[in-house]
Amino acid sequence: MELPIKRPDRIVPDYSLTGDVLSFSRCQRSYRYYNGSALPPSRPVQMWYGEFIHGMMERTFRLWQDRGGLQFPLPYTAITENDMPGEPPAGTGALDLRAIGWPIEQALAHQGKFARSADARISAYERAEAAVNQLGPHLFPLIDVAERKVLGTRPLPASETHRAERAARYVLQGIIDVLGHTQLDGQPSENAIKQAIMASNPHLAGEYEIIIDYKGSRRPRVDDDPRGDWKLGEWQVQTYAWLRSQQADARPVAAGILIYVSELAPGSKEMTMLRTEMLNRWTDIAPTAGTPDYYQVNGWTPGSQANLSLPFRLQRAIRIIPVTEASMMEATAAIDGVVRAIEDCVTHERQSMQIKQSWPADSNDDDTCVACDFRVSCEHYNAT
Repeated sequence: MELPIKRPDRIVPDYSLTGDVLSFSRCQRSYRYYNGSALPPSRPVQMWYGEFIHGMMERTFRLWQDRGGLQFPLPYTAITENDMPGEPPAGTGALDLRAIGWPIEQALAHQGKFARSADARISAYERAEAAVNQLGPHLFPLIDVAERKVLGTRPLPASETHRAERAARYVLQGIIDVLGHTQLDGQPSENAIKQAIMASNPHLAGEYEIIIDYKGSRRPRVDDDPRGDWKLGEWQVQTYAWLRSQQADARPVAAGILIYVSELAPGSKEMTMLRTEMLNRWTDIAPTAGTPDYYQVNGWTPGSQANLSLPFRLQRAIRIIPVTEASMMEATAAIDGVVRAIEDCVTHERQSMQIKQSWPADSNDDDTCVACDFRVSCEHYNAT
């Protein structure tokens, strides 16, 4: 006689910092459909853009590492609207960004991921070119490893709504885009990233690790919304720092760094939103009145070229988040709260057998709703 295997009374749920925690924070129901049901998005255009930028930065760093350095700027044979995805033109050098980017496009295509339009593909290459040539000389010398997996276990806060719980702890994991290190000695440096770290941590001295995460978007507005991009980005790198601290070979982390790639090659959307945020004092990085950048922003018109200076674009693109024991505790406590909310939704659905009643449609971001395959039947989307 075959005996059934006894299921454990408790399990240890496993959560990804980006795939679960950040996705749930943007919209609970969308998270349930895509993550809980393992349904792939029908139009993974946002995934294509982010993964293309990541791929370009990582592949170029590998070339820089293998060759003992590169001569910047790397050449770029620009794409036009008539250029269909395909191999680079004949005669394109191995270090041309078109040649570096084509295998990445192929790999994404095999996964069913494509740019949403020719303009989006052109924009992705332009921003990758800016990131490699403008940021690469400062970033690559600081990198120890690209894509470092980190994980740890944390106690799950008690539920206020459900008595029966499936776990007392949970596993939290993530992948750090870039783990690097720098020597903080108070000496002047020509490295823009190191300059920014020292300015934010003038009291630190010695060798420290830095955690870097690429964001394909622009620098978000400054606010305290726990579901907004400003706060979520801060919690993300602080939690990465805590997870990294649990590893045996970890050194103290001086800062988490968010790189907003779109700020290096701003388009109409970035310029329009920057001007709005300047008027409303919603941004922490704005040009000083009377400077050329100030006149560029205020005199810019839709359709015209944005000619902002490189130092200002780097300042907008690089966000330094100092890491301390207190800041890591605050961020991980916030993440614990999100995981607790997910677990409560899981319990509610298990008891009610209803998805919509258990997982509210609560997105506060238009881009999230527009990209969602379930918006047609969503009462939240149709009410706005």
